[in-house]
Amino acid sequence: MAKPIIDVSQFNGTVNWELVKKQVDGAIIRCGYGGNVAKQDDTQYLRNVKECTRLKIPFGVYLFSYARSAAEARDEADHVLRLVKGWNLALPIYYDLERSNYVGDMSAALYTQIANAFCKRIEAAGGFVGIYANLDYWNNKLMNVNDYTRWLAQWSSTPTYDKAFKLWQYTSDAKVEGSSERNDLSRYYDDFLTMAGKRNYFGDDTPDPKPEPPTKLKYKVGDDVSFRALYRSSDSAVPITDIAIHRGKITRVIEKARNPYLINDGTGWVNDAVITTKHTPKTYQVGDKVRFHALYVSSDATEAVTDIAVHQGTITKIVADARNPYLINNGTGWVNNSVIDGYAEDSSTLKVKDLVKVKKNAPDYQGNPLAPFVYDTVYEVMEIKGDRVVIGKNNQVTAAVAAKNLIKV
Repeated sequence: MAKPIIDVSQFNGTVNWELVKKQVDGAIIRCGYGGNVAKQDDTQYLRNVKECTRLKIPFGVYLFSYARSAAEARDEADHVLRLVKGWNLALPIYYDLERSNYVGDMSAALYTQIANAFCKRIEAAGGFVGIYANLDYWNNKLMNVNDYTRWLAQWSSTPTYDKAFKLWQYTSDAKVEGSSERNDLSRYYDDFLTMAGKRNYFGDDTPDPKPEPPTKLKYKVGDDVSFRALYRSSDSAVPITDIAIHRGKITRVIEKARNPYLINDGTGWVNDAVITTKHTPKTYQVGDKVRFHALYVSSDATEAVTDIAVHQGTITKIVADARNPYLINNGTGWVNNSVIDGYAEDSSTLKVKDLVKVKKNAPDYQGNPLAPFVYDTVYEVMEIKGDRVVIGKNNQVTAAVAAKNLIKV
């Protein structure tokens, strides 16, 4: 008659494997939890593996996941691969995916991404991999994860899951001589003891998995960008296009994430596909008149107020290095570069065909330097759009310049 499979971690204490061997047909040993750092290795892992190897007890391993993205799942896979190197596992490597009180209400789509990222990384290194989860997770979070062997946790007299699985954890309260007072036991089916074959041999001659090529990101922290959509998270697949803010500063970058750039510490996430423009930062001064589409209640506020009656004003105070450094009209509110739409110079005093000169050393509209001769030449106004004025001579465009940097002649 088949004996059960036991799974153990440091919480089972120092296991007497001589005694346990008589009661089980194999073991699944926790190697650790979370990302690939030594302090998150299971403190009994190495001893448990050595004892099972010495006593010829078939064993596999599992890792308890904290991943919230595919990138973090790959790091967790590397955690396992570091710890199994040099060992021969007769049973699968399992990914424990059910830490709901940590990850919150993550979507089934995100769970699928996480499971696939982990499992594919293990398979690329020659491992045989499976997923561990309870019945609720299999039915509501992991229903689209079908390419890996399943370990079902359902503490009952009979499993009710309707898809195939090779291992069923039927209790967490078993008595096993040589281990702790309470133990997890599982029943196995079919070819469970042999299905891993030679795929989980991680001897010293096993090559390390090929590292994934680095992702070259176009933008970095501090870049001021415009965008046509936002995402709720770094891994969200659904863009939000009905947005009030279309410009902001990148305040965090997560490499390899679907949407790697966080805007304004919380406005939302963006990726290269929805970013439309990278802006050269402008420096404003006290006395500058500016147009804006939102205001902040303080120089350090993170929440923008978009339902505003006033959309332009004069900068009356500057707090260097503040999140929102510019005070408008001595109290209307605070703004930063991400909500400023440009200068509010009264370009209505200029008309097409007016003659103007460019203020000495003023840049063009994009902030680029102009040729020295430009400042000594009289030009004709060819086009006006807001504070952007196109100037030229003889119907030939010379430059676009901010209205504030032009002098009528």
